[in-house]
Amino acid sequence: MPATNTIDLSGNSLIVSNLKINSDTPFQVTATAPQVLAGSGAPSLTAPKGSIYTNVTASTTTTRLYVNTDGAATWANFTASA
Repeated sequence: MPATNTIDLSGNSLIVSNLKINSDTPFQVTATAPQVLAGSGAPSLTAPKGSIYTNVTASTTTTRLYVNTDGAATWANFTASA
């Protein structure tokens, strides 16, 4: 089993396994970067604008996927084809 590292990010924890960062390719993690989220039911949480939320209990093509439109708690549903 690979070693697991814990990195503290201002009170939140990020658990990673075998993390390798290439110093030739800089990257940045910010609080405003869009996120990919999942949960039960329609989203009501605050997330950065452009974040995507998948409703894992959805039963229709209009309740499966949402996109955050304002960087707060407003989500627009995305209509799936099937």
